Amino acid sequence: MIHVNVHQKFNVNVARNNMKSLLKWWLIFCLALLATGVSGYFDLHNTLYVADTTKLSFLILGLCFITSIWIGRKTYHVGVKDDYDQSTDVGWFVSESCLALGMIGTVIGFLLMLGTAFSDLDVTSSEALQAALASMAVGMSTALYTTLIGLVCSLIIKVQLMNLEVALEE
Repeated sequence: MIHVNVHQKFNVNVARNNMKSLLKWWLIFCLALLATGVSGYFDLHNTLYVADTTKLSFLILGLCFITSIWIGRKTYHVGVKDDYDQSTDVGWFVSESCLALGMIGTVIGFLLMLGTAFSDLDVTSSEALQAALASMAVGMSTALYTTLIGLVCSLIIKVQLMNLEVALEE
C-alpha cells in the first residue's frame, strides 16, 4: 500500500495547474508567431515599414515580443519558486503603453496628414490637389497602422497576463 501525504498531492496539483497555464501561454505565443509568419509571407512588414513614417509600430511590436517572453518566464516559474515575485504590474503597464504609443502614432499621423497637405496649395490645379491627397494618405496610413498595432499588441499582452493571474490565484 502506497501512502501519499497531503503535501505531495498539493505539489502534484500545483505542478499540473502550472503546466496548463504554461501550455495556454505557449499556445497564445505560438499563434502570435504564426500571425507574424503569415504577415511575413504576405510581405506585410514591408507594407508597414513604408506606411508608418514614425516607425512606432515596430517599437510596439518589439515591446509586445519582449513582454510576451517575460510573461512566459513568469508563467513557467509559478509554483516552481516559493519566494517568487508574483507582481504583474509591469506587464499591465507595458500593455497600456502599447495602447498609448498607438495613440501617439495616431496623433502624429493626423498631424502629418493635416499639417503638410494644405500648405502652398493651389486649388485651381488638379495636379496640386492630387499631390495634397497623396500626402494626406501617408499621414492617414501612419495613424491607422499605429493604432491597429497598438490595439492588437495590447490585447495579446492582456490575454497572456490574465492567464498568468489565473495561474497565480490557483
